[in-house]
Amino acid sequence: MVVSEDATITSKGQVTIPKRIRDELGLDAGTEVEFILEEDGTIRVRQKEPAMDRLRAIKEQLADRDVDVERMRRESKAEWESHYDGDEA
Repeated sequence: MVVSEDATITSKGQVTIPKRIRDELGLDAGTEVEFILEEDGTIRVRQKEPAMDRLRAIKEQLADRDVDVERMRRESKAEWESHYDGDEA
C-alpha cells in the first residue's frame, strides 16, 4: 500500500510527520527515526533500529565471515588504552 501525505518544512528545518504516516509506521512521541537520502534524491524515513540490535546484526554478519569479533574488541580496547595516559584534563 502506498501512502502519500504532504508536510511543510519550518524555518528551523523541522517537519511534522503526518499522523496517517505515523500511524501506519507505529511511530509514537520519542521514537527515533532516520532519514536516508538515496542517490536519485529520494528521501526515505524509517524507525531507527536500536543500537544494540544493529551491533548484534553486525556481529552476526562478521561471524558468517569467520571474523573473530572478540579479538577485534580486545585489540580495539588495547589501542584506546594505549592513547590514554590515566590523567583526566
